[in-house]
Amino acid sequence: MSTLQKVRPYFFGALGMAVLAMTISPEVRSAAAALVSVTNTFSNPVPTRASDNPAFQAWGARVFPNVRAYASLVVPAGKYLVMNDITGFHNGTTAIDLEVVVQSNGVGSAKRIPFDNTSTNGLRFLRVGPSFIVADPGSTVYFFIDDADYNDSAGINIDVHGYYVAAN
Repeated sequence: MSTLQKVRPYFFGALGMAVLAMTISPEVRSAAAALVSVTNTFSNPVPTRASDNPAFQAWGARVFPNVRAYASLVVPAGKYLVMNDITGFHNGTTAIDLEVVVQSNGVGSAKRIPFDNTSTNGLRFLRVGPSFIVADPGSTVYFFIDDADYNDSAGINIDVHGYYVAAN
């Protein structure tokens, strides 16, 4: 057996260990990343995606609270719920307002939206301006109706729209 044949296994073993050490080394990884170039021209743009675009995770629901029973929604784990539009109506009941209760950044908070009870057609609509209500991941959103008559049980429809935002 020649000297080269005796040394060959050690040589390839050492070469394999050197390659393994280079691939794990952070310095080698950063050097390799520096060699990558991206050309972003007007005629040949790099594809991008706005991951926080509300249209990608649009959301909407209808809930039916009344004076004796609240309605609720559970926000999925790993996502914030942003509610930016709340509309609704009741059909001539004595409902005064809608209260939306959320857990936001670990703190409970509420928003009251009054009904416009001046309508003459029997339907009373929420007086809504722009809304921006954020609910924490995994929390429950509650919808309560404040009513002048506790025995009132007429129908109330609340439509809530918004979008989810990833929590990480």
